Amino acid sequence: MMKQLKVLAASALVAELDGSVLAEKNADQRVPIASVTKLIIIYQLYAAVERHQLNWADQLTTTKRIAEFTKGEVVAEIKLTEGETYTVKDALDALLILSENTFAFVFAEKLFKNLTNWHRKTIALLESWGINNPIIPNPAGLSNQDLKTYKDPEMTDSYEPLFSAKEVLIITEKIVDRFPEVLKIAQEWKFNFKSNRQEYPYLNRFKFLAITKHKWIGLKTGTSPDTESLVGVVQVDQKKFVTVYLAAKIDFLEPKGRNCYVESEKMLSSVLG
Repeated sequence: MMKQLKVLAASALVAELDGSVLAEKNADQRVPIASVTKLIIIYQLYAAVERHQLNWADQLTTTKRIAEFTKGEVVAEIKLTEGETYTVKDALDALLILSENTFAFVFAEKLFKNLTNWHRKTIALLESWGINNPIIPNPAGLSNQDLKTYKDPEMTDSYEPLFSAKEVLIITEKIVDRFPEVLKIAQEWKFNFKSNRQEYPYLNRFKFLAITKHKWIGLKTGTSPDTESLVGVVQVDQKKFVTVYLAAKIDFLEPKGRNCYVESEKMLSSVLG
């Protein structure tokens, strides 16, 4: 009988990296996953570099639309100006380590020309992985009300990406299996974002890097105004495991954005000891 997890997350699981689920809670229920969504555009970026569509040293130029997007206090920590340039690698580091929303849109437009093409191609990719009828309106994981220059006027403010814990496990398995180097970036404590107009150090938001009980390799977090999520990869002996912890309500929890680490550690310990 499958072990049932007792956690605050709406949908959660512990699994081996090969997809074998060891314990779960509502693992088939689709819920908002916030910035965990970024794993998909990160996969698409690595695939583009692999086929030489882009190189890590290539320069990207900030468009007017992107510059306007970064003016939003909630959605962008790194402020950019029109014409500002930076490398693909710097943008990836900001996207993965800092979870900077801006660069999810930068890559979607660079790789697919526009969000309409990105959406169509992404639906096809996810369905090829067995994730049918996916709900993924944007590459950053934001709700429609927070999209600023990318807001869809035909959709409700709450329209946002929805996935189940099992579907997030599939996405995690795909990116780590094909592009394991992503875990090396996830383990970096800090990075310097450098453009032709600014340079500033930022710290990794994946606080599991400081936890010593299990050897957490890291991966991706996601927070919204009222939920928190986390996908973590941990190594035990010679085997890798995945924790998926999605959409825990945090309106009554303090400090916000940190309970997902504690809860994920608990559910891993309950399965692996």
